[in-house]
Amino acid sequence: EEFPNEFTSGDGGPSKKKFGHFYGSSYVAAPDGSRTPGLSRVQDGLLVTEVDLNMCQQVRDKWLFNQTARFEMYADCLEDYVDEDFEPQVIN
Repeated sequence: EEFPNEFTSGDGGPSKKKFGHFYGSSYVAAPDGSRTPGLSRVQDGLLVTEVDLNMCQQVRDKWLFNQTARFEMYADCLEDYVDEDFEPQVIN
């Protein structure tokens, strides 16, 4: 994609107008990393696929995400972030 106005990436590099491929080539990914073929970047398309919810559960059971999750800590952080007086800690 190309934009009429220049923009920066925040990486200290020069500004640019070309963004490269961003949209398109949509696909569906499974929890094990497998994926469907991607759609075209330049043509309209529709992707219809089956989703194996049992595989999702198998990966959850194997990787034990819920066992190591810290939901209370996440809730506390989120509560802080949505406060209108919140100021993020910036480390230079």
